[in-house]
Amino acid sequence: DGSGKEPFPADLRFENGIITETGSCKKRDLMEFDADGAILAPGFIDIHAHSDLSILAEPEAFGKISQGVTTEVSGNCGLSPFPVLTDEVREHLEHLYRRYNVPVVWRDLSGYLSAVQQEQPSVNVAAFCGYNTLRANFTGYGDSPITDDQIRKMKESLSLMLEQGAAGLSTGLLYVPGKFASEKEICTVASALLGSGKPVSTHLRSEGKYLLEAVREAIRIAEAADNRLQISHLKTASQENWHKISGLLSLIRSGRDRGLSITADRYPYTYSQTSLSVILPPPWDVMTDSAITEILRGNPEKQSSLIQELKSAPPAWDRIILCSTGCDAAAKFSGKPFLEVCGELSMPPEELCVRLMTVDAPGTMAAFGGLSPENLEQILLEPYVCCGTDESARPADFSIGQSHPRGFGSFPRFFQYVSEKQGIGEAVRKMTALPAEICNLSGRGLLKPGYFADMVLFKKEHYRDRATFREPHSSAEGVSMVFVNGVLSFTSGTVTGKAGNALRIQTLR
Repeated sequence: DGSGKEPFPADLRFENGIITETGSCKKRDLMEFDADGAILAPGFIDIHAHSDLSILAEPEAFGKISQGVTTEVSGNCGLSPFPVLTDEVREHLEHLYRRYNVPVVWRDLSGYLSAVQQEQPSVNVAAFCGYNTLRANFTGYGDSPITDDQIRKMKESLSLMLEQGAAGLSTGLLYVPGKFASEKEICTVASALLGSGKPVSTHLRSEGKYLLEAVREAIRIAEAADNRLQISHLKTASQENWHKISGLLSLIRSGRDRGLSITADRYPYTYSQTSLSVILPPPWDVMTDSAITEILRGNPEKQSSLIQELKSAPPAWDRIILCSTGCDAAAKFSGKPFLEVCGELSMPPEELCVRLMTVDAPGTMAAFGGLSPENLEQILLEPYVCCGTDESARPADFSIGQSHPRGFGSFPRFFQYVSEKQGIGEAVRKMTALPAEICNLSGRGLLKPGYFADMVLFKKEHYRDRATFREPHSSAEGVSMVFVNGVLSFTSGTVTGKAGNALRIQTLR
């Protein structure tokens, strides 16, 4: 039922989208589902989604609902599709998500959620306000000096987004322009959260060399906000940092012991995924992907210079998988190890990298194999860690891009990890009630009278992931039915209903 206790036999009745009774229900003249031998659980909640515009392009959200997900929380890693107060931000978002062919016609969260509701998504949708998008409205995407007046206006804009129903504030301090923001600046803006009961969700400034320093910074930011911190995709990146796991978990426990609400999400994979551009050296590392392509295109000297820079300090090419690219001619190489692609093309990795950046840096994504399997298991078993895909909702075909396998397989894989070690009840709690509590998703995350009838019916022995980097859109097995707000929305491998709602999260004040 999401509470953490182990499964028990019971009937459940729901009417008009709401659970009305659990236990031993008297039979009435209602439609009846025989779920004998299967597990009925609250619909799974993806607390770390990036479906900001993909949910508008493909509202069936097949990759997510086929896993049993009934609610997504997007706007993560500092990137949200609102607020949009300048033409520069609008043009940046439309270029970044151009494959979705969705015009950004709104200015704020209210307008965005109205657009989502109009498309009738198959799952519920909530969103954080992204710090990077917020900042770009006042400073642009470069490393421009920021004034006290601009910081004040950022705080006012964030307050408005919170009033309109944002789940909290997300930061992406590895990415432009969030990486230019000082801790003092972020603390001032984040103070808009005080008294709201809403968290700061953070993609840390460093997940490797300066991991512990980055967590301390995140804690200080949360203390300046409302004492609630959600750490995105908690990890120890790169093998030389794997030993930091004990210090990392100790920092978190110490904060929790002091009364801070510190929680985290994690996808159950040892390969992360982000833009291939993150491997580029300075000054390329402080540019947007769009700017990288703009500078390289038609400039052979810049291309040659970057190739030499990569040769002088080569990244770990043998731990990189090419996931997707905006170059149609290279699409057939998606899901293959980078060096394998280089071999097929008889091209050095530095040259291939620069060619991809020249054609379409924003559309070139890669997976990086620098995560510890042992640390992964340790993190997943922490009581405050829930499941997040860190992916967009996509259809089974590749019409709007290609997912990391986690976009189709995170929840069954998370369930397998946790249920084997801690039991079914605890695994389900971490996929339902825990993320609902973190994001104040009222009436969701439990099978309880008065709660929304977001539910997933699955068979434990069959519930497993099938997605791989070679076949990343293979749907999960074992999900019999998914109900969203009481509507049977997925069954027999097919989306059968679009009953999701755009969720506006109330503040406590």
